[in-house]
Amino acid sequence: MRIQVITRWQARALGAFLGRMLLAGLMIIGLAAGSWQLIRAGRQVLAGSSAWLPTPLLEGMLREGLPSLALQGGEPLQKTPGAAISTALQVLASPLVVLPGQGGAPSLLTTEEEYTLPEPPVDESPPPAPAEIETPSAKNPLVAIYNTHNAESYQPSEGSAKFPGKNGGVSQVAATLADTLSKDYGIPVVRSTTIHDYPDFTRAYANSEKTLKRMLAANPSVLVALDVHRDAGIPEPPVTEIDNQKVARVLIIVGSDARLEHPNWRQNEAFARQLAKKMDELYPGLCLGVRVQEGRYNQHLLPRALLLEFGSDNNTLEEAERSARLVARVLAQVIKDIRKENPAR
Repeated sequence: MRIQVITRWQARALGAFLGRMLLAGLMIIGLAAGSWQLIRAGRQVLAGSSAWLPTPLLEGMLREGLPSLALQGGEPLQKTPGAAISTALQVLASPLVVLPGQGGAPSLLTTEEEYTLPEPPVDESPPPAPAEIETPSAKNPLVAIYNTHNAESYQPSEGSAKFPGKNGGVSQVAATLADTLSKDYGIPVVRSTTIHDYPDFTRAYANSEKTLKRMLAANPSVLVALDVHRDAGIPEPPVTEIDNQKVARVLIIVGSDARLEHPNWRQNEAFARQLAKKMDELYPGLCLGVRVQEGRYNQHLLPRALLLEFGSDNNTLEEAERSARLVARVLAQVIKDIRKENPAR
C-alpha cells in the first residue's frame, strides 16, 4: 500500500466524503449497540457541524495513517453504497477511534457533553456613575446646596476623615442645612448629591462647576449658592458652646481673581460679611470669620455663592449638624433682608 501526502484542499474534500461514510457506519453500529449517542453524532456529521469533525481532526487522522485511507494519486473516490459501508466499518475499526464504553487510546471524537467551548472573556465594566440628584424642596428654590469634596467626613463619628467615591459626613451636614431651611423656615432649597471628587480629586471643582451651572439654569430663582465643606489639619477641633451644646465653628471662604477671572468677587465678599455679621448677632462665637483666598471656587457663577466650612475633620458629625441648623436660621434672616431690599426677588 502506497501513502501519498495530500493537500489541505484534498483533506477537506475527503472530510465531506468521510461524513457520508461515517453516517452509514454510525447508523449500523447504533442499531447494533443501541447507542443513542452515536445516532446523535451521526446527525451532527450529516448537518456538517464543524464542532464534531473539524478539518484539523481529519488531517490528524490522515497523518496517523488509517489503513482504509490510502489514496492513490488520481484515483477517484468510491461513492457506491456498498463501498461506503465497507469504508465506514474500516474507519470505525481503527484504534484511533474509541467508541463509548471503550478505554485505552485517546479519543479524537467527542460527545456534546464532553466538548467544552472556551469561556468568553468577561468584560469588566466600570462602576456606575454616581447618581445626579437635584430635587427642589419646593417650586422656585432660593438656595442651592452642593458638596465639591463629597468624601470629606468627621473622624470621631465616622471612623475616617474621608470616604473616596462616597458622600461623607459633609453631605449629611448639607442635608441638615437644606432640611432645616425648607421645613423650619420655609426657604425652598435645591440640593445636589452628585459626587465630584472621585475618581480624580483634582477635577473636583471643574465637576462641581458643571453641577452648579445646571442647578442655576434649571432654577433661575436661586439667590444663594453654598458649597459645604469641613476644614482639616487643625490640632484642636474648632468648637464653641451655644445653648449648652457643643457646636462646630463655621469659616466662610471667599474666592478672588488671583488665579482665574472673577471680576465681581467683591460682591461675594460683601455677602459673606453680611452673613458673618448676622451670625455674630444671633450666635456669638459660631463664625470664625471671613477668609479671602486665591481660588475661585465656582463663586463667579453667582454674586452670593460662598464656601462654608463646618468645623474640621476632628469635630464630631453631631457638632457639625448642630452648626448647620444654626446657620439655617441665620441664612433665613439674611434672605429675608435681601428680599425686603429687592421685593421682586
